Formats: sequence, C-alpha cells, structure tokens
Amino acid sequence: MSELMRSSLAGVPGCRDANAPFTETDQALAGAHAGAPLHWRQRLTMPAGLRTLLARWTHALGRRFLSRTKQRPPAVEEVKRILVMQFHYIGDVFFATPAIAALRRRFPNAALDALVKTRGRDVLLGNPHVNDILVFDRLCNDRTREPRTDWAALTRLARRLRGYDLLVDFTGVRASCALAALARPRWSVGFSKSGFGFVFDRELWPVQEWPLFEKCNALVALAGADARGLAPRIWLDDATPGGAGDVDILLHVGAGFPLKLWPVEKFRVVAEHYRARGLRVALVGGPGDPAEVTNLSVRQVAAWARRCRCYVGLDTGLTHIVASLGVPTVTIYGPTNPRFSFWPWPNARRVGIKLACSPGENEEKCAACRPMVCRHHLCMRMLEPSRVIQEIEPCLAASFTSSPS
Repeated sequence: MSELMRSSLAGVPGCRDANAPFTETDQALAGAHAGAPLHWRQRLTMPAGLRTLLARWTHALGRRFLSRTKQRPPAVEEVKRILVMQFHYIGDVFFATPAIAALRRRFPNAALDALVKTRGRDVLLGNPHVNDILVFDRLCNDRTREPRTDWAALTRLARRLRGYDLLVDFTGVRASCALAALARPRWSVGFSKSGFGFVFDRELWPVQEWPLFEKCNALVALAGADARGLAPRIWLDDATPGGAGDVDILLHVGAGFPLKLWPVEKFRVVAEHYRARGLRVALVGGPGDPAEVTNLSVRQVAAWARRCRCYVGLDTGLTHIVASLGVPTVTIYGPTNPRFSFWPWPNARRVGIKLACSPGENEEKCAACRPMVCRHHLCMRMLEPSRVIQEIEPCLAASFTSSPS
C-alpha cells in the first residue's frame, strides 16, 4: 500500500493497513473457530464419500433398468422445439447464455424456450436466441434451504411441457431430473451429481467440479452445439431504467447466498472513504437490505452501473453481468473459489483472503456451503475495507482510459 493511501485511510474508522498482521481479536476468532463444535446442520450433512457412493449406486441401477441411451438423436431439421431449464441463481442463468447461443446456432429454425425461476427472468429478457421465457418457482434447487418442491405443481407443469424435441437441463438436481423425465421430450441431455442422470438420453457422468460456463458448454456439446468462442451476455437497451443520477462508485451489498455477504458496515466504510474525497457513491441491493441501500432490479442495477467508474460487488451473478458490460469491477470472494465463476473480463479484479477452511484448488465452495451455515464467517468478517479500497484504485484509474460499452 502506498504512503498516500495509507495516510488517507488512517482517518477512516474501521480501516487498517491491508498488509498489516491480524489483530489479537482476529487471532482469537480464528482460535475459537479451530475448536468450535459443528453446527447441527453440519453434523447431519452426509459425508462427501458416502454421497459419491450413493450417487454411483443410484446411477448404476438407473442405467441398468431405466436407461434411455439407445434413443437416436434427432437430426437438425427434425428439431422444431427446444427447452432449456436452469432453476439456480442469476449467475447460473447468465453463464448459460453462451450455451443457449450455441443451441440457436446449431438449430437455427427451432423455437427455443427457457424455463427459469422468477429471479433468472431478467437475465434472459431481450435475448434474441430465446423465443419464450417460462417461469416456475416451486422447485427446490438443493443449494439452500428453499421451500420444498411442489410435486403436484411440477407434475402439472410436466404435462404442459410435452411435445419438445430437445430438452437441456442445466440445473442437475433431483427435481429437475424428474421434471425432464415427466415432460417426455423426444431427446434430452443433462447431468446429476446425485446419480439421476440416467433419465437423459445423453448425460455428463461422472460429474466433475467444472466452472459454470464449462459445464453448460459441455452439456450442449452432447447435442452437437459448439459454444467455443462465445461469452456470457445480457441484452440491455437505452430504455432500461437505472438509478437516479450518475455515480462514480456503485456498491452492491446483496447476494443470494447468505455466506457470501460482506458486512454492510464495511461497505459503509468504503463509501465514506470515497465520499470524503468528493466522489459520488451509492449503495444498492435488495428488499431486505438497510434503508440507506437503494432497492433495484438486476436490469436496473446493470443499467446504472454502465454510467459509473467502478462497481464493487460480491460473488454474484449481478457482479459478473456488470463486468461483462466493460465496467471496471471489483468482486469480493469468500466461501467460493474464483476459478469456478471468475471470467477474465477487461478491468475485472477480485479480492479475498485465504483461510484453512477456504475451498481448495479444485473445490467450488467451502464445506459450510452445503448446510448453508457457518459459525464464524471469518473469510468475510476478516476482510478489511482497506483491501477492497486497494482494488478500487486501479479501477478508478482505468475508467479514465476505457469507457463501458
């Protein structure tokens, strides 16, 4: 850290030198974590080895008695209707857009529909490769403690979805596999870590820990589509409303995963630091955020971010969307591995701290993400505002030499 920045941070409450050693309080937190008992959800979570073994048994039995792999793939001219399904979060839908574009290129005369949750609809609005966007919210995606799947509603939906020539499931959970089987498409591709991929005509198996976009691209490759060279994209027009007025720095405090959240008070420290320098700073988020945070939709935030000099957000789909627009961006990482979601956009930077409990090189997320509970949350609590400010400075400098498109 430069002497100039060190002196400027000295008067900001809550900031310290990013290169300074951990304080006694930090060390005490880390020590308490080392001996802390597991949360009841962590104790009830099935060990990874047992989950893998159960998935293999399920897959072997399904392939033996219920296999669809003998189905002949339809020719390009035979595919008239395509359905893609993605019931996960905004980022998952966003990283599936190259695969969707590849399907459109492979089957140019087919009608392509997308089935997502309400939160993913904004990502696909205006996408020229999608004919219709269908919404279904009553399916549990297995990632968080969402309401259980409404199986009666899912069965009714499956009957409405019959008649598709090709179905591609980007979700890979038990309920989406069941929906794919009940919809009875002519041909289907998908995957399932739980071993239920036998319901598809072609599947990714065994399921590896791949970056999101690589997994989606590999799935559509099973249908003959090539997504190489395509990047994730959102379509915005000039009429998309943003926030009120222009800002220099936009701070997005929200995330779909509670474990990804950085304390709001630390966002406040960053905001006050730059306001003291005369820059315009705004905090944006969702309905559950503090009153000082402006509540905007995905498309509204993206439209507003196009006019700012730097955007700071957590590891969320919205942050990746803003980075794809060419806006200088800082992504804050904690319980997730950047290798699985970080796209090399121009002027995109990332910041985080590495702990013993952080995900390994080939792990997408830490162990706390499956039960969705962590007693200490040190990866985010110990990340100082000064570290984030260090990454913002190059973005502000880059904003003078490059403008978002």
